[in-house]
Amino acid sequence: MAILISGSVAYDSVCSYGGRFDEMLLPDELSHLNLTFLADTLERYFGGCAGNIAWAMKAAGGSPRLLAMLGKDGAAYRDHLDKAGIDSRFVKDAPDEWTAQAFITTDSLGNQLTTFHAGAMDLLQVPDCEALSGVSAAHIAPGGLRSMASQGELYRKLGIPYVFDPGQATSQLSPAALTELSLGSMLICVSEYEEKLLADRTGLDRKKLVTPSRSLLVTVIYTEEREIRIPAVQPLRIADPVGAGDAYRGGLLRGLELGLPLETCGRIGSTIASFKLEAPGGQAYSPTLSDIAARYQMVWGTPYPG
Repeated sequence: MAILISGSVAYDSVCSYGGRFDEMLLPDELSHLNLTFLADTLERYFGGCAGNIAWAMKAAGGSPRLLAMLGKDGAAYRDHLDKAGIDSRFVKDAPDEWTAQAFITTDSLGNQLTTFHAGAMDLLQVPDCEALSGVSAAHIAPGGLRSMASQGELYRKLGIPYVFDPGQATSQLSPAALTELSLGSMLICVSEYEEKLLADRTGLDRKKLVTPSRSLLVTVIYTEEREIRIPAVQPLRIADPVGAGDAYRGGLLRGLELGLPLETCGRIGSTIASFKLEAPGGQAYSPTLSDIAARYQMVWGTPYPG
């Protein structure tokens, strides 16, 4: 049985600037900026939340099915997915749009300036019967707002359990859509900031979100019975934290695909995230299952279940 993952696929162009942004800002001239930062490096990565999550789930031994939109420049991304063996049959092409793209510049202090163009991502994406055939669960990652709301409505209607992962869309979805998506899910994945923002915009605090049929993942997995704390697995080195949360979700989905307890799912997620931290970008790591199994056994003291 497959897990259907929807949300953004994007190209990430990442520049590093050796100076400091604040050295270029004139306090009296902030109303009409015209700045150029000369980048020392430029790297281009395959990214997007749904793409990153599917990549991680596949690395963990899973069978992700991706629902997303590529633009007229999407051939390289599709080839990348196909070479990895990720099911991209339901990744559609929008010939009049660009693939979603993020342009990120980081200065010497770690400050970031980001410009994001949604492009094809904003087109409505609703799975059809073929896409849902054989699907045991779904994951709604940040993507087009209309798509996120429509997917949640469809999954609730069909009785398909889903994970709701609002990410940056927590501030963009309407309070009504946030409420419906949250209350209809089996698991909500948010950061500490997103949890507070979700409560502020919907009135749904932790006590209301955690029920016998719904759990909450922040840095701890909250269930009605207990709080499950999963330690971070230490990487051999830290190259780039971008996409580590997505990698964790991909590992967690592999556990859900196998019907494992949430604690085991979290352990798989933490293990996969450690490999992501060792490589730049969201999808530039490719450990073998033997690599993953060895690290899982070493950290948790039990055989890798994936």
